[in-house]
Amino acid sequence: MHEKLIAIQKANVEYELLPFQFLLLTIWGIWHPKDWPVRLKNISNIIFIVVFCLDIIICFEMSIYLVLSIGTNDFKLVNIFFTSATITGIYKAIKTMQIRESFRTILLNYFNYEHLCSLNTKERMIRESNQAQIRKVTVIYSASMAGIFALNAIAPALSQPDSTMQLPVDAWYPYSIQKSLNYWLTYFHQIILGSSLICVHIGTDTLFVGLLLKLVCQINILRYRLQSLTSLCSKNFEHFNAMGRKFIYRYIHHQNEIYEFSKVLNNKFQAVLLIQVITSIPNLCINVYTLSKYSGIINMDYISIFFNTTSSLIQLFITCWYGNEVLLSSLQIKKSIYEMDWTKLDVPTKKLLIVIMARSLRPIAFSVAHVIPMNIESFIKIIKISNSAFNVLQQT
Repeated sequence: MHEKLIAIQKANVEYELLPFQFLLLTIWGIWHPKDWPVRLKNISNIIFIVVFCLDIIICFEMSIYLVLSIGTNDFKLVNIFFTSATITGIYKAIKTMQIRESFRTILLNYFNYEHLCSLNTKERMIRESNQAQIRKVTVIYSASMAGIFALNAIAPALSQPDSTMQLPVDAWYPYSIQKSLNYWLTYFHQIILGSSLICVHIGTDTLFVGLLLKLVCQINILRYRLQSLTSLCSKNFEHFNAMGRKFIYRYIHHQNEIYEFSKVLNNKFQAVLLIQVITSIPNLCINVYTLSKYSGIINMDYISIFFNTTSSLIQLFITCWYGNEVLLSSLQIKKSIYEMDWTKLDVPTKKLLIVIMARSLRPIAFSVAHVIPMNIESFIKIIKISNSAFNVLQQT
């Protein structure tokens, strides 16, 4: 079994780039290796269709309960958060399915042998450090999201004030859940579908962040190669004029590919980023407002809402933070060229370096709807908007 997984990883570049992310999406039928036999692809599609239909059903059940509970004592603002999180997860799964084949082709074209190969020990260290950072971010994010999901799953058992049976998520059902068999069937129904949705959130969020970090890695490698150019000159001075320009032409091509891939990546994830921003602001307002209105002893409901708020912040923060990392790294390209020893270079070579510098004057900036930049400044603005909306809610 392990050998088959290794073979799949080598034959499909995406599983080599970000194995955990694509494996997670494969388990739920959202992604599959290109060279899978038709039978396995059909099974994967069936799994996705079944889970997708069940997710749609539970989304309707939650929405019906939410509408029916308005104006009653059963109405809870946190149910709006759970409903929007479910809708967002379903939407992410659909969009990932839609871009699967085209995005696979893009990954195969960009992350070819030339980009995955390290020319020396220093480049290998850059790649290993980058991969370690991706693993760290993935583990921390996955553990936090899985922990929040587990907390919501066990909350009903720990917070029941009486003998009334409660579910992890309030939803409408055409039968009584107070019967033991009905309750446990419904409970596991919610847990299984909830785990599928949390896997979608983890898979798509860490996929985008992982590819952002891969871009940072490519930029750092390009910077290192540019900085190594003059040392190459000092060792091979008599042949450098022709050979140096040949290398710089490669670096120009590498820089163009970095910018092109960043543009494609931003376009492919536009819809996912947009719905995440749209849902983050009301979710933050609702959860913070619910926490502010809470009075009494801190119980599992309070803790659950607190960590739900944390999950909304984390989802938005990692996207903005690593979008900002790409922007700052791309700005360092011209600095790396500026710090080179230009006295060792001939005029044609200097002109080529100026071309790279001119291109790097415009940094790589990711955005939502081509309007909202994905950086730390935008994250702070979104928090401020959420705080303003929260103040309005408090005054009404």
